[in-house]
Amino acid sequence: MNKFYYKYITILCFSLWSCEDKDNVSNLDTIQIIGSQDVLMPKQTTYFYARGYDKDGNRLDKISVTWTSSDGNIASIDQEGKFIAISKGIVTISATSSDISATFDVIVSVNKKRVLSEMFTSST
Repeated sequence: MNKFYYKYITILCFSLWSCEDKDNVSNLDTIQIIGSQDVLMPKQTTYFYARGYDKDGNRLDKISVTWTSSDGNIASIDQEGKFIAISKGIVTISATSSDISATFDVIVSVNKKRVLSEMFTSST
């Protein structure tokens, strides 16, 4: 092979290597926060992830978001979506990409059963 082919293959490899596996956020219309738990006890952890949708309702799974917690004394969330409950209270987590964001409320309680029973009795 001549030098041209080696240069071409090298450039092609670098361009493929530098591509990110993220959906195009310019099509993003809404974000949904997905999590398995919304009531935790202090020191418990769980993970949240963000799912995006375009204006036609098509799902965009691999969107890049910035995670935030409304009160770092109650709970924290890192940029990978790992949520750590710290002390009792209600905290709102947010996932933001460009100008689009979504929120999700999480209750941190020392007695999980009492919080659940209060939620059900107060809604009736």
